[in-house]
Amino acid sequence: MAHDTAFLGASTVLGQYWTKRRFFDYLINKDNFRLTFGKTFRMMVYLDNAVANGTENARNDVEADTKATNYLINHLADIKPEFTVFVTTCDMLAENADETTPTLTESDDPYVQNRINLYRELNRQYGRVLNVHLPEIASTTHSGFSKVVDVLKNPPTSGTLPLAPMEMHQLYFSQRILGDVEKCIPLGIPAIIPAMPPLTTTEIAEIIAPELLDRLPAFDSSQPMGSRRTSIHSFQWLDPKDGYLVTKEDQLELLKFYFAPDFV
Repeated sequence: MAHDTAFLGASTVLGQYWTKRRFFDYLINKDNFRLTFGKTFRMMVYLDNAVANGTENARNDVEADTKATNYLINHLADIKPEFTVFVTTCDMLAENADETTPTLTESDDPYVQNRINLYRELNRQYGRVLNVHLPEIASTTHSGFSKVVDVLKNPPTSGTLPLAPMEMHQLYFSQRILGDVEKCIPLGIPAIIPAMPPLTTTEIAEIIAPELLDRLPAFDSSQPMGSRRTSIHSFQWLDPKDGYLVTKEDQLELLKFYFAPDFV
């Protein structure tokens, strides 16, 4: 009978936060991953490479992302968790999806295909899985997670910013993940989307870097419109059941708290 718990990705942004607040018998990173081989765990937390190292970082080096993803897929059978929390992105879901929406089965984008492949194989090989599809992660300490946050925090010295002013972003703060996931584990559901109210690039810029507003490009209907994903499980956190974890007003306050504490 398994009694151990393990966390794969313990030294990453989400992993450091999570494992400081909960005990795990094994804190696993790529350099000691082999320690899990042949073991049976009561619970294991897996972080997708894009969640562990940043969505933008993974997109910018798809070759390394593919190598890391395939390595994990090839060794899934070496580990036997009784219950798995798999933290991945929303990139394999439609832009207006909820938990009832089927995931994509293939994509022309190799970054998205990596997410699909790992999701499919992990859920095929493991029995009880809670799939956590995170929207756009907003890290206050590390770059490479959210393009809009990275550009607004470290803009190019001149010229128009490489952003779409009306693109919708569902910024998810890593500090929330432990509480949001632990509320769902006892429910026995297979998937959650911790969906935050969408904010436009312009709304985010008004808080993080209002001095850059005049450097946003003019709106063009061909620009990306972004994410409008919702959650059918939001009632666990918020009533009325609008599909989001917090109200838009609260999301704006969180943005101020984490990125502009002196905002007036």
